[in-house]
Amino acid sequence: MDVDTAAEHAGQGKDGQGRRRSYRDIRREQHAIVRQELLDRFGNDGRIDPHEDPVAWRRAIRTHPVTGPVYRIVIAILGLALIIAGIPMIPLIGPGWAVIFIGLFLWSTEFLWARRVTQFVKAEVKAFDQYVRALPWKAKIPMLLLSAAFGWFCFYLALLVTGVPGWAPDQVEELLLQVPGLRAA
Repeated sequence: MDVDTAAEHAGQGKDGQGRRRSYRDIRREQHAIVRQELLDRFGNDGRIDPHEDPVAWRRAIRTHPVTGPVYRIVIAILGLALIIAGIPMIPLIGPGWAVIFIGLFLWSTEFLWARRVTQFVKAEVKAFDQYVRALPWKAKIPMLLLSAAFGWFCFYLALLVTGVPGWAPDQVEELLLQVPGLRAA
């Protein structure tokens, strides 16, 4: 697909004739878009310039010779703390992936390598979203069922590890305790 055609169909899972585009084409297009965004934002040198920061309070901190390096260290420590806190939340009940991504997004405000990772994730999510939106319902239903089954399996594993919480409503707790392998917390 040439550049003009890709730009014409950017954000769509279908081509000009209404046919579903291949996932590979959509993915390639989305990665080209985020690469261009990085190039436009950071130029050829690939540096996050403190003087060009769009957030005024952060620009003031980052351009100061004393607070700039301290701010960068604080962001590095906070991002690391969030990622470390999110890792055990993945198998346990908690928003593990969300906390990890928040830490990564925090890092991406200061570190270009983290910005590249977040842009990669952004391109993957957008490509998958566009591809799935163009699928017919008969193809979406199995994906939805598999996603729901995976979610319930993760929920079951978390309850298997932690037990059924006592703060759950009595009816829910009684129902969950009837599931093989689950016990009260």
